[in-house]
Parts: sequence; C-alpha cells; structure tokens
Amino acid sequence: MSLHWLTLPLPLPPSPAPLYPPLPRNPLPLLHLHLHLHLRHHRKPLTATFVAGGKYYPNPSEDDPPEAAEDASHGVSKFEQIHRQASRARKLQEEDYKNNLSTFLDAIKDEEDAPDTPDSVDTEGGGDDFFEEIDKAIALQRKEFVKQGLLEPNPPKKGGGKAAGVELGETVDGAGELEPEEVIDLEEIDELQGLSVVSVNDDQEEEEEEDDGVVNDEASEVGKPDSIDSSFDAVDLSGFGKDKVRIVEPKFRMALAELLDECKVVPISVYGNLDVEITGIEHDCRMVSAGDLFVCCVGKETDGHMYLSEADKRGAVAVVASEEIEIEETLGCKALVIVEDTNAALPALAASFYRHPTRDMSVIGITGTNGKTTTAYLIKAMYEAMGLRTGMLSSVAYYVHGNNMLEPSEYSSPDAVSVQGLMAKMLHNGTQAVVMETSTSELSLGRCEELDFDIAVFTNLMKEDPSFDGLEGDSRDAYAKLFSKMVDPERHRKIVNIDDPNAPYFVAQGNSNVPVVTFAVENKKADVRPLKFELSLFETMVLVSTPYGILEISSGLLGRHNIYNILAAIAVGVAVGAPLEEIVRGIEEVDAVPGRCELIDEEQTFGVIVDHAQTPNSLSRLLDLMRELKPRRIITVIGCCGEHDRGKRPLMTKIATDKSDVTMLTSDNPGNEDPLDILDDMLSGVGLTMQEYLKHAENDYHPPLKNGHRLFLHDIRLVAVRAAVAMGEEGDMVVVAGKGHNTYQIEGDKREYFDDREECREALQYVDELHQAGIDTSEFPWRLPESH
Repeated sequence: MSLHWLTLPLPLPPSPAPLYPPLPRNPLPLLHLHLHLHLRHHRKPLTATFVAGGKYYPNPSEDDPPEAAEDASHGVSKFEQIHRQASRARKLQEEDYKNNLSTFLDAIKDEEDAPDTPDSVDTEGGGDDFFEEIDKAIALQRKEFVKQGLLEPNPPKKGGGKAAGVELGETVDGAGELEPEEVIDLEEIDELQGLSVVSVNDDQEEEEEEDDGVVNDEASEVGKPDSIDSSFDAVDLSGFGKDKVRIVEPKFRMALAELLDECKVVPISVYGNLDVEITGIEHDCRMVSAGDLFVCCVGKETDGHMYLSEADKRGAVAVVASEEIEIEETLGCKALVIVEDTNAALPALAASFYRHPTRDMSVIGITGTNGKTTTAYLIKAMYEAMGLRTGMLSSVAYYVHGNNMLEPSEYSSPDAVSVQGLMAKMLHNGTQAVVMETSTSELSLGRCEELDFDIAVFTNLMKEDPSFDGLEGDSRDAYAKLFSKMVDPERHRKIVNIDDPNAPYFVAQGNSNVPVVTFAVENKKADVRPLKFELSLFETMVLVSTPYGILEISSGLLGRHNIYNILAAIAVGVAVGAPLEEIVRGIEEVDAVPGRCELIDEEQTFGVIVDHAQTPNSLSRLLDLMRELKPRRIITVIGCCGEHDRGKRPLMTKIATDKSDVTMLTSDNPGNEDPLDILDDMLSGVGLTMQEYLKHAENDYHPPLKNGHRLFLHDIRLVAVRAAVAMGEEGDMVVVAGKGHNTYQIEGDKREYFDDREECREALQYVDELHQAGIDTSEFPWRLPESH
C-alpha cells in the first residue's frame, strides 16, 4: 500500500470562522518530542571597502590562507575510532551471548557432535551447499560446548548413513557401492520427486489429531527422524523484523506511612505499625500475595471486608478498610487504616505506590460508544511513525510499545490498581506515549481518576453502550469526566466529533480556553473533514482536509464508520503538530483491527469480515455499513450466547434476515444451555419453530422467507462459518458476527479454542477444491452431484 501526501495546491473552500479556541502554531512540546533543530548557517559579512568614485579595494585579510578545519575527531584517528566502535560492538555481542546462552544450549542440545577428524567433517565439494555449511558450524559449536562441560556428548549414530531406505555400500539398480556424497544426492533427489515421507514430531501429530479429529494414516506410519529436519519451510519467519524486546517487570516497595503521606488520603484512624513495608496493592483477595496492602472495596454484590481472613492467609501485611476490624485476630496483618470510602481511596493509593507513571508520558484517552478500539490502533501507529515508543490499553490487547504485547487479560476494563501497574511497566520499559480506551464503567467507577491525560477524544454517543448498565444521560456524564480533566491550555487538547449532537456538551467541559480540534464527515465547519471518499469491499480511499494541508489515504479499514475513526486519529495528529506525511504513514500502516470489521483476505473475489457485533443495535449498524459497500449479496453468520439475554434472540434473527440476503444461524458460547433450544428461540424471530424448519430439511430444500431472503442453521459453529464462506461468490460480502477477536467457544463447562478468523481462512483455502469436486456450495446444505 503506497503512502501519498498531496503537495500540489488544491482549490479549497473559504475557511469558516473557528468555533473553538485556535491551535497554537507550535504545539509540539506537548508530547516532549525530541526533534532535531536545524541550525541556520549565516554567511560572514562582507568586509570589502568602497571609496569615493566607486572604486573597490579588497581587504588584504581575504588573501590569508584558509584556517584549518576544526578537529571533529578530538584528536582520535579514524582507525582508532573504528577500533573503538568494533570493541563496543564485540562487547555487546559477548553480553548478548552470555544473556542468551541457555537459549543457544537448548537449541542444539539434540544435535550430533562433529566427528573427531576434520576430514570427516568436510566433504568433497564442501561449501557449495549453504545449509550443509550451517550444519557443520552447529556441529562444531556443539563440540566446543561439550568440551566446556555445558552439554553432554552426543556422538553420531551408526545408522545415520541411511537415506531413503538405502544404506552405505548397498547396491542400487545394479550400480556399484555408493559414496557418502552420492547417498546424500540420492536422498535429495528422492525428496524432490516425492519418494520420501517427511516426518513430523509428536507434538505436531497431536495438534493435527486435535484439529481434524482424525488420525492421518500416513503420518501415523512415520517414525521419529534421526536428526532435526532442516527444511526451509519449517523455519518460522513470522517474527522476523519485529521490534520485540524482553519486557522488564519493575519492582516497587514503600512504607505504609510514606504511602499514606504521598497519596494525600486522610485516614479516620490508624492502628498498628505504619512502618511496615508494602510490596503491592490488591483489592481482590484471590490476587493477594505476601507483602501486599489489601483494600476492602465495596461493590454492588460483594464487600471486601468479608474476605479479610482470606487476604490475611495469602500474606497481606496491612489493610485499608471503612469499618473497624480487630487485627489482633489476624495472622500476618500488622497495620489497619480506616478511611471514609475505600473505593475512592484505591486509585490514589495505587497511583502513589507506582509513583504516578502517567506524569512522565503523554496519555491519550478515547471515549465514546463506538470506534474506540480502531481509533486507538490508528493513533498508536501514527505516534510510532513519529518515532515515539507508544503503548496501548484497549479492549482487544495491551501493548507496552511497538509489537510487545502483554498477555491477554480476562477483563477488558482494568481496575485502578491494574491500570497504574500497567502504566508503570510501560514507563519502566521506555514507553513515551500511551493510547487508552476509557469506557463508561472505567470513568464512572473512578478507575481513571489518578491518570494524567493530555488529550481527550470523543468519538460518538449512541443509545446503546454495552459497557454500561445506565441510561444514555449517565453515559454522557461518565464520558464528560475525561474532558473535565482538560484544564491546561498549554498542554491539554480536546478532539471532538461535531457530527454528534452531543459535541457542544463535551467541548464545554474543563477549561473553555483549551484548544479544540474538531472532525466530521457531514459538518463542513470541522477542522478535519473528508473532501471525497470511496468505499469498496476491499479498500477505503479518502481525501482529507486539515488546517495544515490535504491528505490522501488508502486504508484496508472498511466502511463509513472507519472514516470517522481515521479522521479522529488525524485530528490528534493535527493537535500535536505531527508532520502530515507521518500521519498518513501511520494510518496506512493499520490494515486491520482484530475483530473490528476485520477483513479476511486470501485473494478471493468476495469480501469476508469478522466483527464482534453481538447486540441488536450493533448488528443492525454493521449490516447497514456493509450494504453501503454495494455488495451483490450479504451472507451473515450469527449466534446468541446461552444462559442469558433470551429476549434479544428473536430480534437478532429478524435484523439479520431483513438486512442480509442469506442468514446462517448457529451457536455462540451456549454454555450449559442446549444449542437447539437457543436456535429455536432465534427462529421465532421469523415466525418459525425448530420442527417447522426440520420438515424442510427432509426434502433437502429450504424455501425462501416472505421477503425472498434465505435462512439456514447449523448448531455446530465451525460448520456454519465454513458453509457461509463457501457460499460466497464474486461481489458478495460474508459477515461473521459475534465473537470478533475472542478465540474461544464455551460448551457446557468446557472452554475450547475457536477463532472465527482462522475458520474463515481455512474455508477460503478449500473453496476451490470443493468446486473442483463438483460440490455446489451456493446453497446450504451442500448436495453432491447426482453422478456421485
């Protein structure tokens, strides 16, 4: 995907009067960007003399010999400089070798030792085979490790001369005895001709058996190989070129008295030893470890005071509570602090314990009903294009910076302690900026109270917000808490979507003098808006007007809603003074966001997307956006979770069948509920029962619905997804909704791995084979030709 930045002057409409405080012309210090200053070299003033009559007399000093150039090498010769650089490089290499020695040993512990005689290592014509030279080097290095006592000896096996069933000295087709080189050549020829079976190890066989459910007969007959297969195809290049580094875990410890003083929490009363050392903070008794401070938070259904004994057993050394507790009865608790509200004290305690990490990073908060995740990915990529190490906290993934992703969390919204700990880890590992989704629950419950945000972004406000149980007005008030932090005109910025009718409300939050950058698709007064855009099944093209120039962007993010997300990211770039070419480069770097209208591209002639839409409103909006791409047909796969939300099941089916040409109903985490009962509830959305549907199955034909659209179902999700993809034809759009980036299926008490994206790719790879076999996949259930 090429990067474009239009530099040609284009005719622009007259600029409207600004609605909000203008941006400073040089807002770059906001992010502490380390920019290179270009010094201007001024010429030396002329010293020639003019006298009466216009005659010119040169200054004698101009004839002086030129001065010697300043010694930039500080007296060190070029050779000495190179020598020093080489020494430093050698030292770094030695340190890397020591740090990763265990990895090197594990990699070659199963290799065979090099022969004792050098002649047996080198073969005639040696050096012509690149991989042969690598094997020699590995064998010799292993021999050195054996001499040093780091590895056990592993001499060459006597049967190692076998090749494709031919032993050394054996006769082939009446020929004489084979030399070792000829045996190797024969083995390579047999492999190229497909005469030998490539072995797989036990782990791979087990994985294939689990995935397919059938043991491969050929693979089961293959024994263990005598040596490691050095096939080039087995080399994993997925991480090549990625800037992954080892993430270092910071350690924190603080005396309880110091912590109370730092966090400004005023206790009602204090008991015990305040000099006790705290090594962590927890409000979940299950996560407490030795040395932790346990905070007894009170929730809707639980009360932390009830779990004090469990926290004490796990090693808590101090407790913060809002009720009087007898600590003499505990085993290891040495101090008790009584406060008025433990929930309010928790964020302050966590921020002080982790030394307020967000004060030393630029933090961008994104709030709104839809678009937060995609906007976060775009901003992260844009900041990294500017050369800033940027972390991210989103509902999909946590990144320290670059490609260094943290282990996936079970909770999409981290609590106040977790978010401060994650921020501290990022800062400790060199992160300079952080992009964070801020949901209504995080804002309303005070989890973001002690975070020092620099930029607030508002995407939109819909009636439905799945992260919050309150009303629309409650969601708006929760979002406003992020914007209320924007009080410093020199440092803070507000980014607002003015196509949303709630925009003035968010602009008014905080200090009215804080600069505002607006974006919109419809409103022509926005600072960042599209002049033109084109939507298709595989690409989005948009021409964007900004206060500093016009951008041309080609993105793999599909749909009109992603234009809003792209504009939001551009507005952030404009607010911080990012170079326009780096804005474009960063945004075009994001081809897909996991589970967010994610395009599955295997070079097929129809579109396939995977999305997390799992509510009636989100599904309806998704299908409307897909219809705007003008596909020939929309084929939709949907399911409903078991054991809750029964009321939405008929509505989901009604929306899908109204807005899709073909709908495939299936299961989605049925849990302990019968998948057929869930499907029966979903069928009621089109006035059918399971019995009525199954009657048509007897004739292997399902008639169209009243609106002319088709409806099928299968209770096994794998079959449903693959069938829907196989139905796709040129110009169609297949929509697999519900799971998105989630990679599991819950059936009964089992939680098994399942990824809609992988199943779509798998199906796309075999569609052609099905068609070549004469199977008509345009209608489900598939029927074999009559000739079969």
